[in-house]
Amino acid sequence: MDVKFKQKFVERYERLLGDELQVFLETSLKPLTHSIRINTLKITVQKLIERLEEKGWKFRKVPWCDYGFWVVEPRYELGNTLEHQLGYFYVQEAASMIPPLALKPKPHEFVLDLCASPGSKTTQIAQMMNNKGIIVANDVGGRTKALVANLQRCGVVNTVVTNMDGRFFSQTVKQRFDKLLVDAPCSGTGAIRKNLDIIKMWNPKMVKGLSRLQKSLILSGFDCLKEGGVLVYSTCTLEPEENEEVVNYLLNKRENARIVKIRIKNLKYRKGLVEWNEKKFNEEVKECIRIYPQDNDTEGFFIAKIRKP
Repeated sequence: MDVKFKQKFVERYERLLGDELQVFLETSLKPLTHSIRINTLKITVQKLIERLEEKGWKFRKVPWCDYGFWVVEPRYELGNTLEHQLGYFYVQEAASMIPPLALKPKPHEFVLDLCASPGSKTTQIAQMMNNKGIIVANDVGGRTKALVANLQRCGVVNTVVTNMDGRFFSQTVKQRFDKLLVDAPCSGTGAIRKNLDIIKMWNPKMVKGLSRLQKSLILSGFDCLKEGGVLVYSTCTLEPEENEEVVNYLLNKRENARIVKIRIKNLKYRKGLVEWNEKKFNEEVKECIRIYPQDNDTEGFFIAKIRKP
């Protein structure tokens, strides 16, 4: 397949990456190795690995996640397997496992996943909480159908599903949650490896429109936090307008928002940008992390961790 990046896209990412531009473009066109998150709510890691190895599966460990594995063999659709239908594993990109790890939800906590569908991170949060505490998994419109199906398949019982525009969630519920995830809708430039159509769809106007949506979502999410609560904001895009600019917007709007340093072992990442397009951001924003596809042979991701003191 002959794929051509738009000239404006190439120019933008040359500004972001300099000499690394070519390796970024080449990596973005390479297919991803499938990865799975073993669902310890239903089976132990050891039992599932043994079961699948007997069927000829071969694995490579995801170094930053105890229950994450790249599937080297087989190459066919993993979602069609019995073990997937039983909820023993979730097909989840390795970088997508990072935001819940940064959030660190605990079994006794009250957690909100503001943009939850289709449920990869919600089910991971439930797994980390051992099905205890309470999760509110929110999304809008028909997107909740896939969310409910995945929660049921994975045996999640501590989660309530709500259907509401996340921008207005804080008008209903304020200062209630211990932990909160805003995995925001985005332009997906870190996920080109999964969907080459992103190259065709990308344009600067779309990025600006999404940035406005994301700013409303992060503000609404922050207002739902208890004092002492923690919010993780994440996207699978590498656009500064959808990442650092959004976090900087929150810092400007809420004086009590503080960036927390993210510590994930065995993960290669870059610091957040403190300047883009002649806009200067709060110095705290450098504590956010950028993950490019070539860093860990994954999707690209952006993650920020914010505390309400």
